[in-house]
Amino acid sequence: MTAAPTHIGNYSIVEQIGAGATSNVYHAQHVKTLASVAIKQLRRGRQSEVYQSMFATEVALGRKMQHKNIVRVLDADLNEPSGAYMVMEYINGKSLDHFEQTDALLPILTVVSVVDQMAQALRYAAKLGVVHRDVKPGNIILKSDGVAKLSDFGCAIPASEMDAIVAGSLAYMSPEQLEGEALDQRADIYALGAVLYRLLTGRHTFDAETDFDARIAILNYPIIPIETYRKNLPEELIAVIACALQKDKDLRYNFWDEFLNDFGNAAHQIRMSDYDLDLYRGFSMSTQSVLSNYMSADLAFSRSGFSRSGFSRSTMPESYGA
Repeated sequence: MTAAPTHIGNYSIVEQIGAGATSNVYHAQHVKTLASVAIKQLRRGRQSEVYQSMFATEVALGRKMQHKNIVRVLDADLNEPSGAYMVMEYINGKSLDHFEQTDALLPILTVVSVVDQMAQALRYAAKLGVVHRDVKPGNIILKSDGVAKLSDFGCAIPASEMDAIVAGSLAYMSPEQLEGEALDQRADIYALGAVLYRLLTGRHTFDAETDFDARIAILNYPIIPIETYRKNLPEELIAVIACALQKDKDLRYNFWDEFLNDFGNAAHQIRMSDYDLDLYRGFSMSTQSVLSNYMSADLAFSRSGFSRSGFSRSTMPESYGA
């Protein structure tokens, strides 16, 4: 990795905070106001006309977006000799790729809140005729106050230009995106469904050792049922995930309003539940089975005459957490 520059335009660089396929992202401060910003700059090896054009599109779309859950573009210079750059609001938070592994999953209420916010942001983008094309945990930033922000419209494109090159992140691509077909909001609905699946399980919707195998799975094989990795999720939520991840886009939610309606109903059931829906979060299926058996036995015991006769509930078995 090359050393970060000390200055870009009127900004001094504090540190590099990210790197994508074509650009680097820096935390920076305005030299006069000391305002904190994030700067995304095309790398020197990505100065071709194609990348310049994509970057210009990202800047134009970013300036167009004014939504509380979308990172705002504040300024840009497409003619900077060291590389075109854009200035964005600096979000003090963590990207959700910090929480996509089985040992670091977020509580289900947090996941529900984040997905709802992202659906609202993507519905807003869709109304402007924009498909993001790269919805994934790494492009969602969660602040400590619970506000989530969608970032990186580098793959986004107006619906009127859908004959452009295939772009995005393989694990979250819909079949039609992978095939290079014309896209609409259903591609982003699929991607957010895959994000929801990943944040709840720490796993992808398919098993594949190579990108080639992943492509075959995305195009041809049904998703692995989410119950395979996490027990006792509400049926309403499972149904939303299954519909969002339909391979045939005509069987998927057609519009964000449809998704938000069903997801909102599922979220309500989750918020009203008196059952610990995080009980199985982060555990292997074998441990989940132990927990499930224990909880079933404990529930039966609590309903028996013994529990009403002064006996307390048993403690967790020794195999808990194994």
